[in-house]
Amino acid sequence: MEIDIEAVRDVFRNVLAGRMTREAADRWAYALVQQSETDSLIFVPESEKKRIWDGIMYLYGVDLMEEPEEYLHTDEDIRLAMQAKVGEG
Repeated sequence: MEIDIEAVRDVFRNVLAGRMTREAADRWAYALVQQSETDSLIFVPESEKKRIWDGIMYLYGVDLMEEPEEYLHTDEDIRLAMQAKVGEG
């Protein structure tokens, strides 16, 4: 499976816009982690591998709860992470 930085940005954007739940984003990222573990994940371009992977790893856990009904990461945290890890595009 191929993954590029724009696909990762899209997931961040969709979470922030409410078009994707945090749980769905976490499952999406988890599927990519599984692909990586079987060496079937291809980063496009390879030179962006670190940025793409950093974005995936942030999204893998974006649904963590601090307390019941309160997410660990605020929308602002997610926005800042997107800027820092994958840029706004």
